[in-house]
Amino acid sequence: MVYPPKRTTQFEKVGIGEFIKGEISDIEYDQKHKFTFQGKETEAPALRFIFKLDGYQYLHRSRWMKFNLGEKANLFKKYVSKLVANAHKDMCFDLDELKGMRVKTIWEENNDFQNIESIYPEIEKITVQEVESDSQPEEEKDLEPF
Repeated sequence: MVYPPKRTTQFEKVGIGEFIKGEISDIEYDQKHKFTFQGKETEAPALRFIFKLDGYQYLHRSRWMKFNLGEKANLFKKYVSKLVANAHKDMCFDLDELKGMRVKTIWEENNDFQNIESIYPEIEKITVQEVESDSQPEEEKDLEPF
């Protein structure tokens, strides 16, 4: 008889509905992430933020988001517009500039998961340098959703 392995993943719950300070420690990218919406599966470039929260032992992650900076996209509405001073829809900049940024987060419960409800800069928004999409290195152009 074969038994499943014991779960070794550690989950650490964070406080809900209160400001939790921390930093964006990294950003994970997935060129071919699978999303399921209303029973339909699609594949698209995606990313998620990794946070090191003050007072917590483990890293915490945002949910996966399509790599899209359109005005209605979660990545733009929920993160970029809140953290970047010169943010505008469809802007082209290196998202890795957000790494190391000190932030204040508010988390919410969603069934067995916890997700970021809101995020704010701890001190002030950063200003990033926008680049022309034609000047990006070839391997980074693959991440563009447009």
